[in-house]
Amino acid sequence: MPIIPLTLIGAGLLGNLLLVIALLGDVTAPGRMPLAVAAVLALGGGALMLAGLMMMEPRRDREADHRS
Repeated sequence: MPIIPLTLIGAGLLGNLLLVIALLGDVTAPGRMPLAVAAVLALGGGALMLAGLMMMEPRRDREADHRS
């Protein structure tokens, strides 16, 4: 079982869910969290999920045969 990729995907998903909850809770009101921090958190969550998915996807060592 691929524990590390699943952990990366889960951490990214959890981070993005917490960010959505924080944004719905008006955490970006003046004086709380700047929008730049929220953007960095969103990009970090997306990067974690993408890295986990790339680790789960098998690599192709040879070119695909499209003739079949």
